[in-house]
Amino acid sequence: MALIFYARVSSKQQNLDRQIARAKEVEADKVFIDKFSGKTTDRPGLKDMMDYVREGDTVEIVSLDRLSRNYRDIQHLVQQLKNKKVKLIVDDLPQTNTGNELIDQFMLDMMVNLMGFVAQNEREKILERQQQGIEQAKKRGVYRGRPFKYAPNSNNREGRLVYERIKKQYLSGDYTSKAQLAKDNEISRQQLYRIIRLIDNE
Repeated sequence: MALIFYARVSSKQQNLDRQIARAKEVEADKVFIDKFSGKTTDRPGLKDMMDYVREGDTVEIVSLDRLSRNYRDIQHLVQQLKNKKVKLIVDDLPQTNTGNELIDQFMLDMMVNLMGFVAQNEREKILERQQQGIEQAKKRGVYRGRPFKYAPNSNNREGRLVYERIKKQYLSGDYTSKAQLAKDNEISRQQLYRIIRLIDNE
């Protein structure tokens, strides 16, 4: 029976220090990490963890939104762990230890469902406020859209470096395929196509 810790941040610029420190504190046997958005469950660390866990193991996370920011995805992942008979510990949720396993699981299920719903609801409200702000900015004629990370004039240093590297490879033909070019630079194909459009329009 192993204690597995799952840690996630949304981007490569964010650090996992606090979560890794917690994993060391609880003496986790295995740690899986992701630097991916919680909007999707298509994450290598999460997939590896779900493949790794076995009956009797325990998975620990610092908060429910580390699993996902989508209510249905949270429900699905929690159910997968239950089906594997893997215990889930969420640090910022109170743990019940009544001595009755069924009651403890029932209480955890209720809290997970409630907090998952609250997390998604908060995210939807944030997106709604952002959209309202964009609409107001458009009316005032001051909206310029979201700045593109991978561009020659990007405010993000890493973004500029990736852009210049891809530009060099693309213009010289030094790549086997666009899919491979995207993979080598650790970006999505959609991001690659945006970069190529920028290069072609220079």
